[in-house]
This record gives sequence, structure tokens and C-alpha cells, in this order.
Amino acid sequence: MAKDPVQAASDVLWEAYLQTLPESEQGRRYFEAFQFGAGRAMADQLAHLVLDGIKTASSDLVWHIEAQGKPQWRVGDEHVVLDGNWQPVCVIKTTDLDVMRFKDVDEAFAYAYGEGDRTLAWWREHVFAWYANQCREIGREPAPEMPLLCERFEVTFVPAALKDRGHPGPR
Repeated sequence: MAKDPVQAASDVLWEAYLQTLPESEQGRRYFEAFQFGAGRAMADQLAHLVLDGIKTASSDLVWHIEAQGKPQWRVGDEHVVLDGNWQPVCVIKTTDLDVMRFKDVDEAFAYAYGEGDRTLAWWREHVFAWYANQCREIGREPAPEMPLLCERFEVTFVPAALKDRGHPGPR
């Protein structure tokens, strides 16, 4: 059976990344390949924020993860980030994970989220709307107490073609 083209492209990027590592680390796998956000324009915008080192945090609704039957990732897991065209653009590594209530997210996390004007007020308004939609999809009531898996991450690999276009890669 032919491999999915997104999976195949993600695997190529992953293999290029592995070649930059010591041989003892070249057998590992990435947790998943994914887009930040929804839709082409948003995925492109957020991928660029990641590549430029502005977006260094994200979150996921714990209820949504559970409803999908998806395992939670862990600190140290690596992921392939896809742009709006479903093309892999970089590898990120989870550096910190905390489950916290939506209402307990602080100014520093909202800033690291890298979106909008990077304030807590902007984050609460826009991210609540995002998770309210997910809650409706799974039959849950959105609330300030809804649990989020809050992640901080770092870029560990950017392919040379993107570095040549001004995305510096890992800092």
C-alpha cells in the first residue's frame, strides 16, 4: 500500500533531521505530524511564527484528546510541524507540559503562545472561542475550568531550504 503523501514528506524531513544527530539517536520516531490551527491561512501563519521563534507554546483541550482516543504526548517527544499546504517545515521538541484549567493560564504562557497581540486578554478571548467549538463537537460545556494540556516547545530542526529563506532554525 502506498504511503500517504503527507506522511511520506514528514518521514523525509524526519530522516534529514536524524542525519544531523549522533548515530546513537538516529533510531527514534516522531510522535506525530500536525498543523497548528485550522485552515490553510492559519496553519501557514502559525508555522511561520514557530519558525521565527515567536510561537513557543501551545495547548490542547484534554477533553478533546480523550474524545479522539489520542494518547497524550510527553516531555521530550518530537513532532513534525506542517504548513497550510500540509508540507513539513520543522521539527519541534516538547520541553514542558502542564495540565491546567483554562482560567489558570498566565500572562507568560499567553505571550509564549505567540498569537494575536500576545496578551492574556487576547489569548483568553480567542482561545476560549476555539475550545468552545471543540467542546460543542464532543458534547461538553465550555467553562473556565476546562482542562488544557499546556505545552512549551523548541524548534530542533529546520531544513536548509527554509533556512535559506530567512528562517534561522534552532536558537
